Amino acid sequence: MQLSVRSRMILAMNALVAAVGIAVGYAGIRVAGGQIERKLVGESARSAADLIGRKRWPLDSDDLMTQVAQVLGAETAATSLESTSVLSSSLPPEQRGELSALLAAASAPPRGVTLGGRRYRVGTGVVRRVSPGSPPQQRRFYLLVPEQRVLEAERQVAGRIALFTLVAVVVATAAGAWLSTSITRPIRRLADRMDHLAQDGGESPPAGAPSPARGPAELVSLGRSFDGLLGRLATAREQLGRSARLATLGTLAGSVVHELRNPLSGIKMNARVLADELGRTGAADKSLALIVREIDRMDIYLQELLDLASSAGPAGRPAEAPQVGPARLDELADSVAALLAGRCGHAGVTVERDYAAGAPPALADPQRIRQVLLNLMLNALDAMPHGGRLVLRVRPSGQGAVRFEAADTGQGVRVPAGADVFEPFVTTKPQGTGLGLYLCRQAVETCGGRVGYTTSEAGSTFWFELSAAPAAGGG
Repeated sequence: MQLSVRSRMILAMNALVAAVGIAVGYAGIRVAGGQIERKLVGESARSAADLIGRKRWPLDSDDLMTQVAQVLGAETAATSLESTSVLSSSLPPEQRGELSALLAAASAPPRGVTLGGRRYRVGTGVVRRVSPGSPPQQRRFYLLVPEQRVLEAERQVAGRIALFTLVAVVVATAAGAWLSTSITRPIRRLADRMDHLAQDGGESPPAGAPSPARGPAELVSLGRSFDGLLGRLATAREQLGRSARLATLGTLAGSVVHELRNPLSGIKMNARVLADELGRTGAADKSLALIVREIDRMDIYLQELLDLASSAGPAGRPAEAPQVGPARLDELADSVAALLAGRCGHAGVTVERDYAAGAPPALADPQRIRQVLLNLMLNALDAMPHGGRLVLRVRPSGQGAVRFEAADTGQGVRVPAGADVFEPFVTTKPQGTGLGLYLCRQAVETCGGRVGYTTSEAGSTFWFELSAAPAAGGG
């Protein structure tokens, strides 16, 4: 069975704390045991010897040894410094003899003895007593503390140390649980988001499952990077979807253009022949010129479809290189406005021209820019179904460029937040395909320019800028 990261962290921290606690506790018990024995046995013996010497108590008296033993809770004995024979003691006579024999057999005062089947820890001290007119007397004082008493004190200390170790383990468990949760929760969230992606075939996780904003800095950074990756993935998915749709439309557009251009060319040719024959007889018919003009307009739409097919990827064919040269935007705008004059009059739209006198020609492919102008003007007419005003402007722009603007008095452009009207399939028209402005941008950028727009409730202004053509005779 595989353990989770959280369980592993808790177990590791508990094992570490337990190992350290056991080591420290063992060392503490050993040190505490030594200190207890030193306090209960060694220091008590020296303190009692010092007290007896200062009080000048008769050290050779068994009664005194018995009283001292009762006060200290331990057996006592005294010998001379030169001899190991017990001079006085609180011990029974038989144990006194055992003690004398043990002292005689030892080269130094022992640290422990067994008397009458009972184990004692031994502490010693030297009693010095000085009496006026008498030589100084020195005795060795023995304090025999029952070993059971020492062990009991050591067990109490060991119990406290064990309790503290247990508390440390509990605290470490709680700290480990909190720490592991703070680390594993962000990881779990990231894992859930990845699982969501895998289960739903690459769909983005719901907005209600954000990446962690709290936690270790590394995981927060990882979460932000993951969110950025999701954003790029969503963008790539959208672009892939658009490319697939464009490829399909490109294939369809190529077929439609091929099937329509040939009959339209025949109709146009016959209309011109008929117009020429009627002109020679003096019976000219304006409807024939209208037919030719409308066929030209249809040819422009078909050319848009060809551009779509050529930019649609593997299903289309390579786009033709633009025929860039000097082109006057005002003249191109006038030609397109003349083509749409009938529709403008029917829609009640007044066309105004605002051409700057000093505007130079632009470097452009006239055929492509004519399509752009046609699209922008048609969009402006669609934005004013109940009439209005369309202003066409051509003027110099900064840094050697020429700018064209088509300003309408419609209701403005309303697209969802974050949407780009120049992207494919983005449209505000109920029956629109969302390809017109996309093709406009493609055409302008192919000629080295840029497009944009501004909008408000009072209307919209779509514009594009192209490089100005160098002056005739210039370097």
